[in-house]
Amino acid sequence: MISIYMTGRKVFLDTGAFIALAFRRDQNHEKAVKIFQAVMAKNADIVTTNLIVAETYTFLRYNINYHTAIGFLKSLKQAEQASMIKIIYATPEIEKEALKILEKYCDQSISYPDAVSLAVLAQESDIKDVFTFDEHFYLTSRNVLNLSL
Repeated sequence: MISIYMTGRKVFLDTGAFIALAFRRDQNHEKAVKIFQAVMAKNADIVTTNLIVAETYTFLRYNINYHTAIGFLKSLKQAEQASMIKIIYATPEIEKEALKILEKYCDQSISYPDAVSLAVLAQESDIKDVFTFDEHFYLTSRNVLNLSL
């Protein structure tokens, strides 16, 4: 088990983290497993958005197979029902903020799901850590968990 530096009790999971956890051949799979184990050992609250769920399902479906993708969705729904993960659903207000983020950072390739995630993080100040392999999350003042192993 590794030790990770966390600044809070809530961790936002991005698409790259979910994909790396689910896809054994992903270049970040081993890192993702180690980070996730360390996060779970700290009993952190896991948070994501419905758009991250959609983006992850789509990637797994198109790049791996249906069974992996549907297994991801079923596992996530079970975890949500067991209060092991909180899924924040994009509201019109969040989407309005996401549009502002896309316009502000028009010089960068930020996806719409990432812009929504950044808007959620701006609203949810108690989320201090982000588990991602995406450089856009450095735009936040959050602690990014992506060990350089």
